[in-house]
Amino acid sequence: MEGPRFISDHLARGGNIDFIAISGNATEESVLIAKMADDSGHQVIQLPEELFSSISNTGNTQGITAICTIPEHSLEDVFSGKTVLVLDGVADPGNAGTAIRSAAAFGCSGVVFLKGSAFPWSPKVTRSSAGLNSAIPIREVDNLTDIPAKFPDYSILGAQSDGISMNKIFETLTVPACIVIGSEAHGLSAISQRSITDTVSIPMTKNVESLNAGVSASILLSSLFRKNF
Repeated sequence: MEGPRFISDHLARGGNIDFIAISGNATEESVLIAKMADDSGHQVIQLPEELFSSISNTGNTQGITAICTIPEHSLEDVFSGKTVLVLDGVADPGNAGTAIRSAAAFGCSGVVFLKGSAFPWSPKVTRSSAGLNSAIPIREVDNLTDIPAKFPDYSILGAQSDGISMNKIFETLTVPACIVIGSEAHGLSAISQRSITDTVSIPMTKNVESLNAGVSASILLSSLFRKNF
């Protein structure tokens, strides 16, 4: 996790940090965050600028990075009664991170990454999720096969352009929803299509074919959030 803001937010949430590395040319804000971490008992090491640059994943580094243990969550943690987001083959880390950020913003109880999706805790996903991949339960599983039987109280809704309008399906929804977003290139996988309860679509003008996965997830989750799910 890189950058003073993400690391500061992570520390404020009580997130686990193995150690913090800071560059000799770190910004004033980064130095302040490192001092706060050191004062609270976290290990902080200072690295020469060249060595720090070799481990940094950002072009314009602010001179601070944190090495964090990947959080572990069960499916029960994820499916704990609120909306759940599932990413099915969403490989782009920017889209995956945006989806995580929206899931956290709109009150989801967790996010599931199916096989073929980006790694939920890669540096790029961490940046695009604003570090919120450490703030919401995330679980990687191969497919949805066991989910409907294991969590029968959930309605499994797959996002498809020809699905039922979200305005209609959300209006009558009485149980928590699990929203499944497929890849932009291939849509929902065949195995996911066999596991869904219904399909859901986002009303759009006719001259636009589709939205990217991160935007689609955000719109659907925002709509559910407004309906108190």
